[in-house]
Amino acid sequence: MNDLKDSTPETSLPPGDDGEDALSPKEKYPSQINARTKIIEILTRVETRQAFTDKLLEREIDEFAEEDRNLITEVVNGALRWQYRLDWYLSQLYVGEYENLIPDVKSNLRSAAYQLMYLDRIPPYAVLNEAVEIAKTRYNQKTANLVNAILRNFLRQQKKLEYVEMQLDYVPRLCVRYSHPTWLVQRWIEQWGVDETLHLCESNNDRPTLYARLNFLHADSGMLYKVLQEHNIPYQTHPDFPEFIRIDSFSDFRKLDFLRKGWVSVQDVSTGIPVRLLQPRPGEKVLDMCAAPGGKSGYIVDMMHNQGLLLALDRHHNRAGQLYDNLHRLGARIAFVAAADATQLPTAQKFDKILLDAPCSGLGVLSKRVDLKWKRTLQDIENMHRLQLQLLDAAAEALRVEGKLVYSTCTIEPEENEQVIEKFLQQHSDFILEDLTGEIPEKYLWHKNYVRTFPHRHKMDGSFAARLRKIAR
Repeated sequence: MNDLKDSTPETSLPPGDDGEDALSPKEKYPSQINARTKIIEILTRVETRQAFTDKLLEREIDEFAEEDRNLITEVVNGALRWQYRLDWYLSQLYVGEYENLIPDVKSNLRSAAYQLMYLDRIPPYAVLNEAVEIAKTRYNQKTANLVNAILRNFLRQQKKLEYVEMQLDYVPRLCVRYSHPTWLVQRWIEQWGVDETLHLCESNNDRPTLYARLNFLHADSGMLYKVLQEHNIPYQTHPDFPEFIRIDSFSDFRKLDFLRKGWVSVQDVSTGIPVRLLQPRPGEKVLDMCAAPGGKSGYIVDMMHNQGLLLALDRHHNRAGQLYDNLHRLGARIAFVAAADATQLPTAQKFDKILLDAPCSGLGVLSKRVDLKWKRTLQDIENMHRLQLQLLDAAAEALRVEGKLVYSTCTIEPEENEQVIEKFLQQHSDFILEDLTGEIPEKYLWHKNYVRTFPHRHKMDGSFAARLRKIAR
């Protein structure tokens, strides 16, 4: 690939070369250099400080105009979603070890390459000029020249690079084309087969579909639908879980104040399945062991008609605070929130129902958590398996005889799902795994005892759920 690499700074493309017209401004495009600088800052913090993308976007872009906020959100998520493919292209054009580039410079190149490759509404000259200016301002002219050369060469050589990509062996080509780490692609091929893996990777790269759950403690569904129609906001009720509605224009939806009023909770349809399996009833005592941010807890209270008791836990004080705020907004009067480690429950109370939505690798929600596939390792899955068993042991102690325990995750990895349940049952003869046939539409069932959802099959997050019942010894 050395014939594609070019370390010589360029000031213009040769006459008639591909990309010359693209770099010749026909009209002035408004500068968004401050937004692009923020993009680079966020990408670098995600890579070097293990910061979470969604949290940074929540906290750090309110001060920007709407157009800039949209650009920041799009490019940060897009550059992370397609990071493997972008890095492969850029590494073909960089003389030296691309991995050793300063993270900030790498973030600049990735964000610019994403815009050039995937966003056709922004003129290439605007992307290139501002990437070069940022490099010059943050570093020096030499760095600016490097960025300039690589991005101009990227525009010239993109078709050649696409051809070279197609000549890669099958697994490396799939990793580059769908931008997933090699270890994960190889693992999924072994587990699910080639076709399923390809479709799964495709779905992970889709922009996420957003759903809202109607909170019937507050919501008047007829009024909500009427207001949506009056404001020409498209929505679609889920055919299997009608309390969930798909929202195509969330920016318009949030202006209607339904969130603040507590009429809805923004959560994926898959989060409703464990609550459906739990079947909480008015007057019962229910424990939600790992409850933040509160979507499932709110649904539990809704199904209990605000009668009974819900204890909702989270080990982190800041997340417990968020949990409290969300449940208060939803009008969950019977909910009590505590910041506590669920492996060491803060009460000797026995509960009728327990939901354990366990901490997991999150590999079922990669369309929403775009940074996770670059942060997770096989060791994380093994570590989660041990923690999940500890949490189940604590749940077993807190459940009354004939009580029900629902275990759920937002991952598709067997070690965190059915293998956890199988190990738990080996150690707890006083629990049985319940048959879910007839309770959930068959397409969501894995055999008869497990719920398993996949993004590409079910158009919702990847998830798992099982229900256990405690019997007398």
